[in-house]
Amino acid sequence: MLFYTVTCLFCKKEFKLYDNDPQYQKFKRNMQGKFSCPTCKERIESDARKMRF
Repeated sequence: MLFYTVTCLFCKKEFKLYDNDPQYQKFKRNMQGKFSCPTCKERIESDARKMRF
């Protein structure tokens, strides 16, 4: 299985993007992009849902 090791933009921890993940394709197209780990991504999405009116 292919993967890239990426550093999370928010918590600065390294995580792996596997070849079946949609973010993997985004990373291959733009390796200088900013990515977040699954835990930070879930936290951001839940905070956004809480702020929704």
